[in-house]
Amino acid sequence: MGGGVAASSLPCNPGIFIVLGAAILQGQVLWAILLLAMYAIGFSIPLGTVLLGVSLGKTALLSQNADKAIRWVSGCILLIAGFYLLATF
Repeated sequence: MGGGVAASSLPCNPGIFIVLGAAILQGQVLWAILLLAMYAIGFSIPLGTVLLGVSLGKTALLSQNADKAIRWVSGCILLIAGFYLLATF
């Protein structure tokens, strides 16, 4: 499953190229590693939750109530991260 996602989604997603560009422009290896690790975590969490939700059907039905809260929190985190990147570059 991971190989299929990597083959079909990564070339269509410009986010990885933006993160790679930001990592290269900083010129600091540890910061680049941190940026790429955060991108990897952020990219894999939705896939993991989908797979977990599919495999745990009853639990997935219970977690539907948390959908709005998860979307709101993740949207806020994305906005904060975006404004942080705009402010620091």
